[in-house]
Amino acid sequence: MAPSSLVELNALLDSFIPLTKKVNIAKTAALEKEAEALEKILVRAWMVMPYSHENGEPGQCTLINKTETILTDQDSGFAVHNTLTLFDDGPRLVRSFTVEHWGLITTTFGINESKDISCMDAIKTYGFEEICAALVDMISCDGGLAMEYNTLQTRIERADSLIVTMGEKFKVECQEPGEAQEVLQ
Repeated sequence: MAPSSLVELNALLDSFIPLTKKVNIAKTAALEKEAEALEKILVRAWMVMPYSHENGEPGQCTLINKTETILTDQDSGFAVHNTLTLFDDGPRLVRSFTVEHWGLITTTFGINESKDISCMDAIKTYGFEEICAALVDMISCDGGLAMEYNTLQTRIERADSLIVTMGEKFKVECQEPGEAQEVLQ
């Protein structure tokens, strides 16, 4: 290596090494800020969870469900499932990781692991943007909430009308016989 190359290499390293430290600090700060934001977002999303059950499983909503199939032979392989689920008891995130081996000749088996995962670990595993996009899908897929509100408002109006009508009938029924005739005429 020529001496000028060595000088150039040292100059590059002198400028690059501090930059790598800055990048690592910025990465950590970004993850911490995203984790803090996700915690606040999950609390808000938790409030709408009772109305977002497209999968029919109350108390939970699958946000991310990644499946990869790896063939090992023509008639065998592995299926790897990596799922992030939001549960409404907290709220809390649960990561499920399942590996299934299947085949016509080989023995079939599966490994299943589910555990709570922190917001920071969820971001490291799935990415902040992907989790936010999944939450958008969870919330926006429920167009029936406005219709449910309108139906409830109609029920309230009917019940109010019935209460008023029954109150008027009660007044008529409780009046003396002569007074009731005057009201009916």
